[in-house]
Amino acid sequence: MKLLILFVCNIMLLSCSKDDLPKFNQLGTLRIIALTTPTPEVNPGVGVTITPFVSDINETGALKDTVQTCVDLGISYGVLPTCEGNPTKFVLHTDRTLAVPTLLDNRTGEANSFLITIPGSAIIFNGKSIQDQFNGVNYLVEYILTNSAGQQIKSFKRIVVSTKSPKNSNPVITDFFSDGASMTTLPISTKSNLTSDLTSASIENYQSQDSNNLITINNESVSVTWFITDGETKYFRSEISQSNEYTGPASAPTGRSAYIFAVARDNRGGATVILKKF
Repeated sequence: MKLLILFVCNIMLLSCSKDDLPKFNQLGTLRIIALTTPTPEVNPGVGVTITPFVSDINETGALKDTVQTCVDLGISYGVLPTCEGNPTKFVLHTDRTLAVPTLLDNRTGEANSFLITIPGSAIIFNGKSIQDQFNGVNYLVEYILTNSAGQQIKSFKRIVVSTKSPKNSNPVITDFFSDGASMTTLPISTKSNLTSDLTSASIENYQSQDSNNLITINNESVSVTWFITDGETKYFRSEISQSNEYTGPASAPTGRSAYIFAVARDNRGGATVILKKF
């Protein structure tokens, strides 16, 4: 059975520019939209809840997920984001069938959450300098989603484990708008401007420490990525206070709902998802 393996990750999203690119944000086949957690940066030894958002609008059978975790061996240095071959790999579960009520409507939306446990400091900080521990070590959560057609897609979430305080928090977004009004209907054959209530208040200052123990204050970057099942957007990403032109489909989809996702992300692993169904 032929497997389609795709990697979708935060680093890829954050490295893209606001250009007219291929329809990366068009949902149709099996996709993992985001892996979210209330705690994107934590201390060693704590539990972290992960909630996936997925889409497979043509799927009628079961969706299954596999979760494994490991200490990052160096994504920032070009190491592939995978736990395979990693001595710290831990398999949480394999081919877990996702609950039908959660994904009943076109298998699109919030999937089953799961709880991972961050290793204690003796493991997660093994061989790491005081500066590395302060700045943060990545703990990888590898999420593999499979549908009944045998298609498979893989994504990962990095949980930052550090000794510093305060920790990173997720961007704050609660709604998105069409021409300034909360979006409640799907525009048909018309253009509108999509915006969100994400503001500069979500941009956090954070500290980093160099090898001389000098502390630098940095500003994180925050943006919104748009995912749609119908119509098209001019861009797949917008910055704070910027709009994104959306053209509605010629007609409403038949036999299923239409979906628009706004995913607010920062460049330190924080993410918040707003989903609307029409």
